[in-house]
Amino acid sequence: MKLLFSHIGKYKAASILSPVFKLLEACFELTVPLIVANLIDFGIKQSDKNYVYSHVWILVLFAVVGFASAITAQYFAAYAATGISSGIRKSLHDKIQTLSVADYEKIGSSGAVTLLTSDVNQIQTGINLFLRLLLRSPFIVVGACIMAAVVKPSMALIFVSCTVLLAVVIALNMKFSIVRHKESREGLDDLVKKTSNGISGERVIRGFNKTAEDYKKFEEKSRNLNAAQTKAADFAAWLNPLTYAVVNLAICLLIYRGAVHFNIGDLSDGQVVALYNYMSQILIELVKLANLIVSVSRAYACLKRAEGLNSIVSTANNGTKELDPSKAVSVSLKNVSFTYQGNNEESVKDFSIDIAPGETIGIIGSTGCGKSTAASLIAGIYNAQKGEVLLDGIDIKEISGSSLAANVGMSLQKTRLFKGTLKDNISLGRDNLSDADINEACRLSCSDDVLVSKKEGLDFVISDGGAGLSGGQRQRIGIARALAAKPGLVILDDSTSALDWGTEKKLLSNLDSIAERPTVILISQKVRTCMNCDRIVLMDDGKIEAIAPHEELLKISENYRYMNSLQMKGGNA
Repeated sequence: MKLLFSHIGKYKAASILSPVFKLLEACFELTVPLIVANLIDFGIKQSDKNYVYSHVWILVLFAVVGFASAITAQYFAAYAATGISSGIRKSLHDKIQTLSVADYEKIGSSGAVTLLTSDVNQIQTGINLFLRLLLRSPFIVVGACIMAAVVKPSMALIFVSCTVLLAVVIALNMKFSIVRHKESREGLDDLVKKTSNGISGERVIRGFNKTAEDYKKFEEKSRNLNAAQTKAADFAAWLNPLTYAVVNLAICLLIYRGAVHFNIGDLSDGQVVALYNYMSQILIELVKLANLIVSVSRAYACLKRAEGLNSIVSTANNGTKELDPSKAVSVSLKNVSFTYQGNNEESVKDFSIDIAPGETIGIIGSTGCGKSTAASLIAGIYNAQKGEVLLDGIDIKEISGSSLAANVGMSLQKTRLFKGTLKDNISLGRDNLSDADINEACRLSCSDDVLVSKKEGLDFVISDGGAGLSGGQRQRIGIARALAAKPGLVILDDSTSALDWGTEKKLLSNLDSIAERPTVILISQKVRTCMNCDRIVLMDDGKIEAIAPHEELLKISENYRYMNSLQMKGGNA
């Protein structure tokens, strides 16, 4: 509940006023049966019209004031619920922004989306109902029992017994339903994840004729969610019928006992009506309370999930040291090892290398040998579990996130583009980048042909995901994004794989021509991409097999010679 209480703040007054106005409304409701009883006993039975008219006007006044109180309470409850849930959503969003990639992978994109949308909406609904009904319903139930005792003390036992029995039923329902609602939310996470994967991989799924198989997997996840939601609804489904059954049996007993007392003259007509009205109020409020418990249980389960995310201790770098932005960055890895979560085998093993400022290094090897993992460790995306990663002699964990982002430019094989202008996709909100910086980055990355072909230039609007652009164009825009801030370290992680040889050669030549030459790390499976680098790192099974320039590597490494000859025969080198 700590997360909830931390966001009440400025909504504290509204959170108090809403139940206060609801209790004011409840006081009027509890008084109405007594007024009606007097109206019957002293007005209608005695044919006193003035008494009847005066009490009717009192009932009208109570109705107007009660209605005004209810509307006011509803306004404050909605205001508080919306504000608090917005604060929780922002808090969760901000928390996600502080997580490292490894932390984020624990919750997954589907879990994050569900938390920020459906779960927070459930919390908002729960808060709204809580403020309006949680005090009002018990207040009326207890108040009706007390008022019944005032009308006829001997009949109050029926009210008390009914209330206690239903309180036990509601408590048991709440105990079991919270666990089941949590399971249903986790099932929703799985379904959202499966859906998003299916949408993002639509072309691959259709290309390999796996539509039917993908549908079966979706159907399985959907059935699992349906089973979890059905199980969660089982207890809620029994709550209302049990409530109605208990209260209606109590009403039958009340009428029976009331008739006995009425026949012996111990109970008046008005008192019988008042007791029946109080029992009806209990019925209505307990049904509301039962539904409230279901909603609050669901909201509580969602709140626990939100608190689970909020309590994650981020492993992201939060150092304070700064890199010198005016020069190329030196890189040093000392006996670095890294294992992905859930894997038993290390992806990078005892990786050691020293890279001088301004040096161009190629990292080459077969698929799955650890090239991209090594690049992610150098860029600070993941933290090494063993060994040290140093940039300009500073442990990467001690470098501030802002300095790391400003001095390390990284481009991946698959560039993520969003709906917005070409300028926005390259600048990524970095206000310090001028149009001249972006145009120069486009020239260096050979993406200036995109600018020339679009009359809008930098204001050309890219569709979501970069639809309409070729794979090579998307990659070059990604490289421009990495180069725009003129970082001291540039990492191209297989980001030229979709380029033709002529364009790739021109791009590499442009990188060599930069006046204030940055340190460049080229990662590729193609020998031709790395052959002109100062040194090439040949990796195999997470380890460094050899480090040398192209010609020397051909002499000392059988694997490299085989890779080179294979690609030469295939016309790729």
